[in-house]
Amino acid sequence: MDGKEITDILSNVKDSYFNKDLITLGYIKGMSIGENELRFTLKLPAPLMPNHEELAQKCREALKDVEDLETIEIKHDWEVQRLPSLDAQNTPQALKTVKNIIAIASGKGGVGKSTVTVCIAEAFANAGARVGILDIDIYGPSVPNMVGLGSHQLGGAQDGVLEPVEAHGMKVMSMGFLATKDTPVVWRGPIASQLVQQFLGAVDWGELDYLFVDMPPGTGDIQLTLSQTVPLTGAVIVTTPQEVAHTIAEKGLRMFQQVKIPILGIVENMSGFTPPGSDEVFHIFGEGGGKSAAEEFELPMLGQIPINQNLREAMDNGTVFINDNINSIASLIAVEAMAVVTNEELSPFAPREINLANDGQTLVIKWQDSVEHVISAFNIRFMCPCAHCVDEITGEKLVKEHQIPPDIKITESVPVGRYGVRFNFTDPSPGAGAGIYTFSFLRKLGEDAKENASFDV
Repeated sequence: MDGKEITDILSNVKDSYFNKDLITLGYIKGMSIGENELRFTLKLPAPLMPNHEELAQKCREALKDVEDLETIEIKHDWEVQRLPSLDAQNTPQALKTVKNIIAIASGKGGVGKSTVTVCIAEAFANAGARVGILDIDIYGPSVPNMVGLGSHQLGGAQDGVLEPVEAHGMKVMSMGFLATKDTPVVWRGPIASQLVQQFLGAVDWGELDYLFVDMPPGTGDIQLTLSQTVPLTGAVIVTTPQEVAHTIAEKGLRMFQQVKIPILGIVENMSGFTPPGSDEVFHIFGEGGGKSAAEEFELPMLGQIPINQNLREAMDNGTVFINDNINSIASLIAVEAMAVVTNEELSPFAPREINLANDGQTLVIKWQDSVEHVISAFNIRFMCPCAHCVDEITGEKLVKEHQIPPDIKITESVPVGRYGVRFNFTDPSPGAGAGIYTFSFLRKLGEDAKENASFDV
């Protein structure tokens, strides 16, 4: 019995969630082999993973026929893995030690999204994870009340850095800390977007395994700002049981899909009420909406949260509410989030490298499938997709070739979320620097440039 034999055997044990073996996934740690005993730690990539004991049993079963092996001791541990996309250069410094950012969103208000955010975050924190909550529902911030910080007012920033507030073992930041309950928030979209960027870039989040973002309802400026500023591990969509729930959820779903953010699944809130002392379930808000939405969009149904008086009182009083059902939903979120992290193999339409050459006159893109494209800065500028350069209704090109300086240069490329990039040019015209070039659009430009070059004599 030696290490190679044990490793070879364990390389045949697969984690069904990720469809990879334990050795490839790096789950086996601290292996110690004695004369007739084996010890190792089974370290999974997240807390609350529901298959920890199942995998340990699979290991024991696989090793049962090893000669002279009498004792197998398997310890359980976990360590959250960081989303690789967060290593991008444009990730705000305040998020450099945050491993995952998960948005909790909905297509409309009134579905209990903040309640779901707080309960799920508390379940992760209770399991030992380092957790933060960012409440960017600026027009109706309710997280402070739900964590017992309803009267807290945020002090001034030190050296431009805001300190999050500790509550229930979590770090919390909310618009609610910046305004009193009697002060209405009357802000236009650009100002709200600036606040979101400040909360992401100027808050001392420290080391976090998960930062849960409580989103405002809908698909406006704030949602787009978040998706374009930082790569998200994924989004959880909260809906209600009505049959029209798939319509309610669809707006949020479509937006996240458009900006290439994985949707981890759907949580159905307010899914029935059972009176005290009774086993009968009353479907006050209908039933089946969450399930039908999950089936229609082929997404995981993460769970249902029934109407519960204890839950309502906990949120009103700012106390912790965790039960087996909440833990089960949190467990599935952990699995789906880690599936994104573990299996993040960027598509061919995501660049591996974007470099400037010829003093900025040429853009060189190396793609994940090893294809390399060379595109002139002039062509990049001319093909800008922004509203200054292309009529949004007719698709007619508004910018003309003669309007672009022939010696134009790209001065900087700035990644936008998980799906595109923005360029800054030496061209001073209004359209320069305004367009977001999706990776698929850039790929097409590169292929066209390569094809045109092949005809040059």
